[in-house]
Amino acid sequence: YLIHLAASEMWNSACASLAICPLLTAGGIDALSAHASDQLKEKYLPSLVTGKWTATMNLTEPHAGSDLSTLKTRAEAEADYFRIRGQKIFITWGEHDMAENILHLVLAPLVDAPAGNRGLSLFLVPKFLVNEDGALAERNDLRVIATEDKLGIHASPTCVMSFGENKGAIGYLIGETGDGLACMFTLMNHARLEVGLQGLALSERAYQDALAYARERIQGRNVTTGQPASIIEHADVQRMLMTMKSLTD
Repeated sequence: YLIHLAASEMWNSACASLAICPLLTAGGIDALSAHASDQLKEKYLPSLVTGKWTATMNLTEPHAGSDLSTLKTRAEAEADYFRIRGQKIFITWGEHDMAENILHLVLAPLVDAPAGNRGLSLFLVPKFLVNEDGALAERNDLRVIATEDKLGIHASPTCVMSFGENKGAIGYLIGETGDGLACMFTLMNHARLEVGLQGLALSERAYQDALAYARERIQGRNVTTGQPASIIEHADVQRMLMTMKSLTD
């Protein structure tokens, strides 16, 4: 985990747009490790850990953000799996060709669940279904219907996902019914730490760029020699750089 954090800080300093792509995969690994059945762990965790597959977090809907009790996506029990039908928005790295499969962790209530957050459950909904031997099977009933037009972070498409337009997307319950929010918070807490790390990494990059610029930019003269001076020789610039360094180290 420490190695992951160290590498993530460097990736974010170099390119936050690319570094955000695997962020939710690590959180998905945490959620499955903590809450999934042994069968789901054996089937899905190895390829997540090796990076062959990636994961997403599906909470928000067009009309439901902070108030998850108003979610309209529904899950219906069928044999040993569930059929998921609904729409999710703002899905980070929701579609790409950088991995063989994408595992969508979808928060939704059962069709007969009690109202409110206590009725929410968490489901693993793979882009491609997986055979018992681990080989990929047919495409699941889900698709991207739009991608957001963003100012930045272009390496990671932010998607509008549609589940179950036909027979219903096949999903597998993570944890127990009604425990979806608790299971999802395992993923979300990891994501929150990663976003904090992203802020630290970008601050470090800003300091490094400011330091390099201060060494190169000539402005004014050295008060001792009278020669043209780079701005890093000015006391107030040194103060600002040291303030930046103290906040990032």
